[in-house]
Amino acid sequence: MSDISKRIFFIGGGNIAEAIFSGLDHTNIYVIQRNEQKRKLLENKYPHITFSAKLNITTTHNDYVILAVKPQDAKETCKTIKYLVQQSNIITVMSGVTTETLTNWLEVKSITRAMPNSPAMLKKGVTGLYFNNQVPKTCQEFIKNIFSTIGSTYIFNDEDFIDKITATAGSAPAYVYYLMEQMITTAVEIFNFDPISAKQITLDVFKGAVEMVENQKDLTINELRHNVTSKKGTTAAAIKVFEAKNFKEIVANAMVACYNRAKEISFQNS
Repeated sequence: MSDISKRIFFIGGGNIAEAIFSGLDHTNIYVIQRNEQKRKLLENKYPHITFSAKLNITTTHNDYVILAVKPQDAKETCKTIKYLVQQSNIITVMSGVTTETLTNWLEVKSITRAMPNSPAMLKKGVTGLYFNNQVPKTCQEFIKNIFSTIGSTYIFNDEDFIDKITATAGSAPAYVYYLMEQMITTAVEIFNFDPISAKQITLDVFKGAVEMVENQKDLTINELRHNVTSKKGTTAAAIKVFEAKNFKEIVANAMVACYNRAKEISFQNS
């Protein structure tokens, strides 16, 4: 990662971009952040990184350009950098912008789609990667190394799986937070727990459940659930409600809706 012949340019300095560049052991990092206030904060925080308001360097075949702007800003951003990045390896962390679309907008060959999720900010992220057929093997290794600094990476040979991992991992932390919210609210509003205790208990439950899965590798998650669900017991009563309300279908429908929305964004950007 410390090869000084390679430069890494981030177009956008938001949370996901920061999660990535904050953990890189690399001397040639450039971040383009238009917002002056945000840029100054980042400059103070990362004095070894070069920050600027716009890209004014022509990049080369040794360089990597990471597009980390909002999907709705992608087309306009690509217009402004098009003639500066055509020789470089393009990496996008934007949802719903396909490699074909970026090829049309930027007239570039080597494009990688990456889909990290928000725990990347704690180096606990999940990232899906798709390389188009123009990304050299050596470049693929370099890109995998970039994203391995923020968590686990999964390589897909079918670009459609980037939209699928958006639904499975990219948006998934929000599903977990939503369930946690409802558990805390119930504990406070119905069981009269104080909010601080309700939150901490819920956090401890999730942490403990994850550790059980990780440490009981000989058991499936289904088996772990059944181990705490005695017939006609308290847990069985709760699970019965989930089943009556078709919780399985709710989760499936939610994930499919997320996937479909990613496809809609792709269509809107094509």
